[in-house]
Amino acid sequence: MNQRPALLGGWLLGVATGVLLLTLLQAVLQRGDRQDTTRYQLVSSYARDTFVRQVNDEELLDAALTGMLESLDPYSRFYPPVEAMQLERETGGRYEGIGALFRTLGTRRHVLFTLPNSPARLAGLTVGDGVLTIDGEDPSGWEDDRFREALAPQSGEPVTLQLIDPDGMERELQVDAAGLIDPSLRHIRMVSDTPPIAWISVHSFSRETHGELIVALTHLEKETPLAGLILDLRDNRGGVLKAAIDMARMFISEGVIVETRGNGTKRIEHALADQVSHPDLPLVVLVNRSSASASEVLASALQDHRRAVLVGEGTYGKGVVQTIRRFEPWGARAKVTSAYYYSPSGRNFERTIGEGRTIGIQPDVAIVVPADERRGISNYLGSHHPDPQEEALIRAWEADLGIELLPTAPVDSALETALDILLGNELAVGN
Repeated sequence: MNQRPALLGGWLLGVATGVLLLTLLQAVLQRGDRQDTTRYQLVSSYARDTFVRQVNDEELLDAALTGMLESLDPYSRFYPPVEAMQLERETGGRYEGIGALFRTLGTRRHVLFTLPNSPARLAGLTVGDGVLTIDGEDPSGWEDDRFREALAPQSGEPVTLQLIDPDGMERELQVDAAGLIDPSLRHIRMVSDTPPIAWISVHSFSRETHGELIVALTHLEKETPLAGLILDLRDNRGGVLKAAIDMARMFISEGVIVETRGNGTKRIEHALADQVSHPDLPLVVLVNRSSASASEVLASALQDHRRAVLVGEGTYGKGVVQTIRRFEPWGARAKVTSAYYYSPSGRNFERTIGEGRTIGIQPDVAIVVPADERRGISNYLGSHHPDPQEEALIRAWEADLGIELLPTAPVDSALETALDILLGNELAVGN
C-alpha cells in the first residue's frame, strides 16, 4: 500500500477535481484539449520538485485520483493496485490460501483451526500445530502479509511446513494452496432445540454470501425444518447489492425487493417465484448503528413486506448504490456512487440528504445496548468461529494453556429478545 503523507493528500484535493483517469487522459489528448492535463502536469511537477521528501509520479497520481473521487461524496473512492486486491477479496468472497486461521503465541504462529474441506484440513493440520518453518525458512519474525503470501506462493507449488504439535512432536507436511471462500457467515448455531431456532450472523455481503446461506440452511434443516431464524446483520457494513437481493428473494414470495434510481436510470428488482425457499419461516433480523448499505436493503425489504421483525438500534443510513470499475492492466479500481436505493414502500435511508437525519431504518423493537456490552458483541461478531469438532479441540487446548484463544459468546440482550419473540415469550419492560 502506498504511504502518502496526509498533508500531501489534502493539498492535492483541490487540484484533483481536474484529474482524469488514464483512459480519459488519452481521450483528452486525442481531441487536442490539453488544458486539464497541463494543469495536472504543472502542479504535480511543482509538488515533486518542492515537497520535503522524495515522491514519485505514481504516488502523486494515486493521491490526485484519490482526492478526485473522495471529493464527490463520502462513499466514492479510488483504490491503488494493492488496495484493489483487498477490495476484490471482500466483494468476490474468495481468496488464495490453505484455509487455516492462526494465533501467535510468543514468537510462533499456531493453527487455531482449519476450515472444512480446506487444503489445510485435508493435509492434516490440526488445532495447536506450531509453524517451525515454511519451505525451510523460519517465519517467526515475518509480518502477517509475508506469512500469508508464503502459504499461497504465486508459483502454484505446494508449501512444505515443518510443524510441532502441542505435545512437542515434530512432523512435515506438504499443502497446496487453493481458491477458497472467505466466509461471510461468521457464526451459525442453534439457539433453541425445542422448537428448533437458528442464529446466523452475516458479517458482509460478497458474491458468495447467498450460496453460503443456502448451504447453512440446508445443513441446519438436515434433521427437521426450522421453526424460526434470527438473521444477524449487526456490524454488517454492506457489500455486493445482488447478494442482499438474492437473500431477500429466499424469504419474500412476491412484490418489489428494491428500486434504484440514479443519473437518469431506474431499475426495479422483484421477488422471483423460483427463488423463494422459505416463504413462511418466522424471521427476526438484528440490526445496529453499523448495519449499512446492502444490510439496509435486505432489512428494509423484509420489514416492508412484514416478513421479519427488526430488533436492535437504528441502522447507519447509507441509501446509495455504488458501481466498481476495474482499470486493467493498471490494476486499480474506482468505486463511484451511481444511484440511490428505495425500499418496497419507497423509503430512502441516505443520511446525507435528509436534514437532521441521524439513522436509517427504525427497528420494530428498539434495544438500548450499554457500551461495554456493545464492545463484546462487536468483537465476537467480527471473529471467525470454527465448527463444533474444531471448537472442542480449541477448548481443550485453552484448558492446557490457561488462556482464552477463542472468544466466548458475550451477554447479548438483543439476541435474547429476538429469541423471546420467536418463542412467543413476553418481552421485558423497556425493550
